[in-house]
Amino acid sequence: MRKRALVVGLGIAGMSAAIGLRRAGWTPVIVERAPERRTGGYFVGLFPEGRQAAVDLGIAGHLHTRNPERATRANSWSVDRRGRRRPALGFLDQPGEPAAVLRGDIEAALWQSVTGVEVRFGSTPVEVTEGPAEAEVLLEKAGARYRESFDLVFGADGMRSSVRRLVFGPDDGHPGAVQRVADRSAALGLLGHGRSRGAARPGLPGRRP
Repeated sequence: MRKRALVVGLGIAGMSAAIGLRRAGWTPVIVERAPERRTGGYFVGLFPEGRQAAVDLGIAGHLHTRNPERATRANSWSVDRRGRRRPALGFLDQPGEPAAVLRGDIEAALWQSVTGVEVRFGSTPVEVTEGPAEAEVLLEKAGARYRESFDLVFGADGMRSSVRRLVFGPDDGHPGAVQRVADRSAALGLLGHGRSRGAARPGLPGRRP
């Protein structure tokens, strides 16, 4: 029987994790607090690791990147105290030659790749109880609550992660909490699976585990 994983958050980390888990033989279920998929977003820089992750995830061909070799330095300026300006190095000129891409474009490409994965909008976890073999999660949608069991709960819901708070408590910044997440993932074989490892590190300004 395929193991089931609850992925909390429909952002870059959540969809990447779902793709990696599915490739590793799991059945991921994504829950997202918002009523529908968010669009838009800011520019991010894809460094070599991020570009390789996009290839591994199968979305590189769907990203519209700005080629750093064609970027002109006239777009970046240095201004002195007298208001005089001159061309200067910008973000795309730094080592690693990051490619500029819209966050919304990355999420749109990942959305196409999670076709077939169950996605529940307007849903949030309100309680996570760890058992000897599974985690029992109390989920809420439209005011109604129900319980469901999963073999793995993957928190991809941002810096103020509700999953991290539910599992580890309010003092979730302790490095031991992050280490416990890594230890449990390794025990499940996720960190040792090449595809999952690629999905877990999109190479972008990221979110904490």
